[in-house]
Amino acid sequence: MFIGFDDSDRVSDAERRPFRFYLFGTRQEVQSAINQLHSLRFSDRVRWSIPMPVPGSDWQYVSMMERNQT
Repeated sequence: MFIGFDDSDRVSDAERRPFRFYLFGTRQEVQSAINQLHSLRFSDRVRWSIPMPVPGSDWQYVSMMERNQT
C-alpha cells in the first residue's frame, strides 16, 4: 500500500458515480428510517424509492436512494 500526497490517488469528476443507499426491513421500519434521515437532513423523502417487497420474503421491504459524492 502506498499513501501519497499528490493528486494521483484522487478520483476525477468523470469517474465519480453516485452512492447508492438501501434500507431493508418491514414497510413501517423502512418508512420510519426514511423519515429519520429526512429530519437529520441527510436526504429528502422524495429521493427514496417507494418501499417494494423483497422477492421471496413475506415481510421484508427495500427502498433505494442515490446521492452524488460531495
